[in-house]
Amino acid sequence: MKKWVGLSIGCTFAAAFVCTTPATAQAIGNWASPRNNMEHNGWQKAETIMTKENLSGNFKSLWKLKLGNAPEKDSASYSEPLLVPRLINSKGFKDFVLWADGENLYGVDSELGTMLWTKHYDAAPSPCGLSNMSIVAEAPIVINFRARRAAGAPPPKPQPPKQASERRVGAAAGGGGFGFKGIFALTGDGYLHEQVISTGGDFSEKPVKVLSGPTVASGLGLNGTTLYTATHAGCGSSENAVLALDMSSPDYPVASYKTGAVAPLVAMGPTIADNVAYVVTGSGASSGDVHANSIVALGPDAKVKDWYEGAGSLQNVTPVAFTQSEKKLLVAPGKDGSYVLLDTASLGGSDHKTPLATTPSISQAKEDTIAALAAWQDAGATWIAASVPGALNASAKFANSNGDASHGSIVALKLEESGGKMSLVPAWSSRDMINPAPPVIANGLVIALSQGDASNHAVLYVLDAATGKELYSSGDAVSTYAHKAGVSVGDGHAFFVTHDNTLYSFGIGMEH
Repeated sequence: MKKWVGLSIGCTFAAAFVCTTPATAQAIGNWASPRNNMEHNGWQKAETIMTKENLSGNFKSLWKLKLGNAPEKDSASYSEPLLVPRLINSKGFKDFVLWADGENLYGVDSELGTMLWTKHYDAAPSPCGLSNMSIVAEAPIVINFRARRAAGAPPPKPQPPKQASERRVGAAAGGGGFGFKGIFALTGDGYLHEQVISTGGDFSEKPVKVLSGPTVASGLGLNGTTLYTATHAGCGSSENAVLALDMSSPDYPVASYKTGAVAPLVAMGPTIADNVAYVVTGSGASSGDVHANSIVALGPDAKVKDWYEGAGSLQNVTPVAFTQSEKKLLVAPGKDGSYVLLDTASLGGSDHKTPLATTPSISQAKEDTIAALAAWQDAGATWIAASVPGALNASAKFANSNGDASHGSIVALKLEESGGKMSLVPAWSSRDMINPAPPVIANGLVIALSQGDASNHAVLYVLDAATGKELYSSGDAVSTYAHKAGVSVGDGHAFFVTHDNTLYSFGIGMEH
């Protein structure tokens, strides 16, 4: 019973306690967006069940569930299960796994592997081929049980739930912690929908038109009431652009950063930190506010605030934001397969070309591959992990290698400081993996999915985050391959979906 206490209940039931946002507290098992949060750090800080000591004999395949029909072709877009724990519905408290294909959004019981609800959208298919819908969940309200109100301070005023007639996409539900929690889904016809997570029902009768026509959107990023996505030219009437939707206004104004012939390399939504969205751009000619081969910082109005020019081709690697020594930092793709460390206070310095640190060229992956970074701290040290599709370059010298990795691997960098300067030091490289998914971190462990391909099935690995040593392998437990898939982790479980729309759960089981 201990794990259930206070995680789904609201601010109104006990005047002494203080409700906080995920910036100051962590809900157990929550994974509200791809890469866990808007900083895209891929780090499940709340994990306590999985440890290096209890993996052997305990971590295993728990269940698998087919989600709808298998598609005829692999999806062109990245997707990752989301996790929302401790919501109450007609069956009691439930932990949810949420995932979307091209037409349906699924709510699954994460412990039992049973379908709780399915929401079908009658949206016209994209003219650009198969693509999964982009989804993002509202961040949870979290109660800090250690906090106390000042003596004599009044308790927080309860917010009644909104009536059905008052509900609209993106509007706060009200009703304290028992109020509705929403998940946003952007369908291929350009409409944004919001569903009640506990039931799958429509939060609002009317969806919001975000995109002008059918297209493929690249991820969703949610920053307060601002929702970000990106589109690419070559699909219907779509342009290369990053869009910012203001959900605080009933008019839903959409601001756009149009990049002309330069494609935004956004697969999981922009990386967002301190009200700024960071976007990687592809090759092309820079002109005005269009910066090719760059890391561009955008405000909620989609206007350029700053940029770092990579001076070479950048890979499609989602950046990660974090804080070190009171500095707000970003690790992002550098030119020709390297990684750069940037100070978000001034990306690239006065000339927009000078990073705080850069690594040697590590990989030769091309722009059309999808990779991502993760960041975590352990015993005071800050680490960065990256998925590398393809062989490592000979110039990439890691202190610890875990074998030949001719197909792909996970690599780890350690952030070091000396003489007032920071550097990213290659620490370890993993065993060989075929099309490695973006790594995720939990309790000193790296959870890595070798997605495989048409000739090789997927394999889930658990690695020691300090050395890259293999601690667990799923072997032949997965029957087919995954494609542009991500892994989510919470409450001792890891979830991912294979190319045929089968949701897998691995982890340490619980007694029921």
